[in-house]
Amino acid sequence: MEAGRAGAYLRLAQFAPIAGGALSWADQLILEAATGARRLSRQELQEVLEHVARAGFDPTPDRRGRTAAEKHFQKHVVRLQEWPAGTTPDDYLASAQRVLLSPESSVFTSRYKGSWQLAAIGPSGNDRGPEGSDWIVVEYRVGLSYWVTVFQPVDVSRDILQHPDREAVRWLRRRP
Repeated sequence: MEAGRAGAYLRLAQFAPIAGGALSWADQLILEAATGARRLSRQELQEVLEHVARAGFDPTPDRRGRTAAEKHFQKHVVRLQEWPAGTTPDDYLASAQRVLLSPESSVFTSRYKGSWQLAAIGPSGNDRGPEGSDWIVVEYRVGLSYWVTVFQPVDVSRDILQHPDREAVRWLRRRP
């Protein structure tokens, strides 16, 4: 085994105890791609993205009875006005799924604050609100198996790719 792949499998093995070793098939593929242990085929990437699109936010309510989807909707759609007026919670979630499933979206893995993630970045199009941007970002955390955010960043490079808490960015699909 070449040294690079051996190192990738070592990084992958070091993750298993953190996640309790009970990763879904899709999360396992994401980790293998993130660590460089393997390159995903187009079909595998599509299957992973379909899995992630179905995952959604964690449905468990917090102490006040609000779900993560409700909190993110209130923050990004209602308060920050990243989506147009009249956007419903279902519209917000559908825009995230659209970005994840679009062949025009870029997809990458990274470690954010020590946790492996998969993210998709796609054009906001008609989902751009008065304070929105040209892009929608959906981030999914491996191990949790849920989305952790859906938002429209002001500057993708600064706010996402070069964020000081993000490391080990690996592109799985990069679109202009």
